[in-house]
Amino acid sequence: MADEQPSGRIKRFLDYLETISKILGGVSIPIAGLFVTLALHQQTESNQRAQLYANIMTGREKADSDVRAQMFSRLLDRYLVTSGGATLDGFRDRVMFLDLVQANFEEYFNARPLFTRLYEQIRDQERRTLGSDRPAWGALKQQLFEIARDTTSRQVALLVRSGHLTEDIVVPMTPADNATPSQPSVSQRIALYSTRGLTGLNGLFVPAEDGWAAPPGPGADAGKDRDTGRSQEDGRKRYSIIIRVNQILESAAKVTVFLYEDVYKKKRLVPEESVAQVRPIEFEVSYFSTPYMDNTRLFGGSRFSVIYDGCIDPSVEDQVCRFPLKASAQPRAQFKVITFDEAFLSQRDRPYVDQILEKIGATRGW
Repeated sequence: MADEQPSGRIKRFLDYLETISKILGGVSIPIAGLFVTLALHQQTESNQRAQLYANIMTGREKADSDVRAQMFSRLLDRYLVTSGGATLDGFRDRVMFLDLVQANFEEYFNARPLFTRLYEQIRDQERRTLGSDRPAWGALKQQLFEIARDTTSRQVALLVRSGHLTEDIVVPMTPADNATPSQPSVSQRIALYSTRGLTGLNGLFVPAEDGWAAPPGPGADAGKDRDTGRSQEDGRKRYSIIIRVNQILESAAKVTVFLYEDVYKKKRLVPEESVAQVRPIEFEVSYFSTPYMDNTRLFGGSRFSVIYDGCIDPSVEDQVCRFPLKASAQPRAQFKVITFDEAFLSQRDRPYVDQILEKIGATRGW
């Protein structure tokens, strides 16, 4: 009897487990099916939201492109056939139309030839006009310059978020007889990179404000250069330029740019090892040049743009250059130089790619 009692308890326990397992099995299968159905429903809902968002974005881009195409065509046609002839009001309308074109299509259309041609026409009208109307032509010309400056400032403000900017670069005009290979330029070197933490630059480089460079994002390596994201180890390629001013005009300056590769050892510049990389580049930079359209590609996937800021003359009291320049004038051109990643794409009226992915996957924590 003592042996049978434990056996009976074991049997009853096994029967109890069997009953519990049947109950759990009967209940768990519907519950598991319910969870699977709910998960599939949520996945389907998430996919539908993603598809809806993609359709909305596609439709908005198409509508935006259609509106821009129609607007561009009408503005350009209206500009080319503007009524009023050579009257002051007619030229004011042309300035207004060019302002609209530049404000809405600066990312797709290089309006520099139109601005340059309109400036030349206004300048010629100013020279031919005598009497009280002449200041009005001069004011219209300055309005054209202001439109160009506003466009450039707006683009620089966007590009500098992922780039490097050097301002207040003043370069005297180099006389033709002094433009020798031994003295390629009268300007200082302009670094196309952040100089934070580097030494040996004093007296050779234009002072630069490193605060323009965008700070590193979360998790970024503190040992990387802020404006390029690349390591500051010795041997990394860094480039600088020298600007020589060959001629200064009212709306532009003709320059020659020399590109150098700067060599650093233990974060100190070695000037004797810095060498020119390519043949000098000659071009004209004007008020109507924009960094979006007028830039030069560097080695390694970045670009730089030289921006014309005007002319000063220290020989006169107000330091304003008056054109045509007199023989006694001492003109100096003012520039800004901005370096940026060539993969930059303006995001005006468009979300970033990571924002799209975040919106699509937010509900499921992708």
